[in-house]
This record gives sequence, C-alpha cells and structure tokens, in this order.
Amino acid sequence: AILLYLAERQGQLPTDLATKAQVYQWVLFANSTLAQGIFIEANREREMPRLLGPLNTLFVHQPFLMGTEFGVADVAVGSLLTYIPVMLNLDLSAYPAVMDYMQRLSSRPAFQRGMGSGG
Repeated sequence: AILLYLAERQGQLPTDLATKAQVYQWVLFANSTLAQGIFIEANREREMPRLLGPLNTLFVHQPFLMGTEFGVADVAVGSLLTYIPVMLNLDLSAYPAVMDYMQRLSSRPAFQRGMGSGG
C-alpha cells in the first residue's frame, strides 16, 4: 500500500484508469502471487515456472512491465525478483529475459543507492 500511496502522491501513477488498473494489478501480483510462489519453499517448484515463464515471454518483447518505461510496477515486481540471487540459490537460466530485466533494474543508480552499492 505504501508504494501505491507514494506513487500517487508524487504523480507517478498513470491518469488513465485502465493503465492505472494494470499498475495496481502488477503491484498486487508482486505482493501476493509472486512472493508466495518464489519465497515459500513448498510452493517454489510448482509455481516458479508458472510465474517466471510468462514474465520471461513479456520481457522478450519489452524492457519493463508496462512497456518501454520503468515505473511503479517495476519497483514492486523487480524488487522481489532482484532479491532472488541475494536470498535464494535458484537457477534462473531457463528465464534469460527475466535475468536481463533483473540486470536492467540493478544497474539503475537509484537501485544501487537503495541497496547500498553505489551513488
């Protein structure tokens, strides 16, 4: 909720209701579906291909969740994905476009400042 509040307050959410709904959908996906599927070990084997496969396909066609521009949805989903190599020893080689996405995010100066590795 805090991410959406801050994004709204700073004018970082789309004004178009349909596009705004997509952003909300990605944020909710990150906080419920993705987090549960990746970070709960009992779910991981079943859920990881179901979750990362479609994301991999998406990132083959566009650099960020909502298209060509980094946004709030990427903060939500990307923050979880970029914790995978930090917290879990998972082989993501079956998802090269997801790995590229994670690299795009982790190379951003704000990401590096937030993680204490730059700036």
